[in-house]
Amino acid sequence: GGMINASYQMNTLVHNTQWVTGHFHLIFAGTTVIMYLAVAYHLWPKLTGRKLASRGMAVLQLWLWTIGMLVLTMPWHVLGLLGQPRRISSAPYDSPLVEQWDPHEFAMLVGGAILVVSALLFVLNLLLSHVTRKADHVSDDDWAVAVYPPMSVPRPMNGYALWNGIVAVWMIVAYGIPIAQLLILDAPGSLTWGY
Repeated sequence: GGMINASYQMNTLVHNTQWVTGHFHLIFAGTTVIMYLAVAYHLWPKLTGRKLASRGMAVLQLWLWTIGMLVLTMPWHVLGLLGQPRRISSAPYDSPLVEQWDPHEFAMLVGGAILVVSALLFVLNLLLSHVTRKADHVSDDDWAVAVYPPMSVPRPMNGYALWNGIVAVWMIVAYGIPIAQLLILDAPGSLTWGY
């Protein structure tokens, strides 16, 4: 979805349609959330000292999440191509075009139901893991062995202070001027701050 949005012609077609909603959910919930789920499965035994209740349930849950996200977001992309608006309640919903949206919206409901089942499996697996007996041994050897010996890094580069400062400067550079303009400038004929 994102590469297609880089095309001006395509973006003029799908801008502010359900395409954008599908793209956002596919990228965020399809990749970022699934990473958090996997990290939770990895860290839960280490944090609680208990074994994961079911590795098979974890794998099934992650597959269901992937399938559910695809079933949920692909119709959104199609609806965007069919012109379904994203945030507009004043669109004419009594046209024959709107009837074409119904099967895609039903498919989205199916995808959402698959996601709910997946989320419930995730919670169930962690709850069952929490009530199981303590593990005899929880492995701490999950990290790869370095191929080369560690380098000596200068102290300022190895902490957060320098990097937080760099991020703060770039945030001010990136957002400072637009925010200042919003606070200072007003449109001709408008009242500042609405008063």
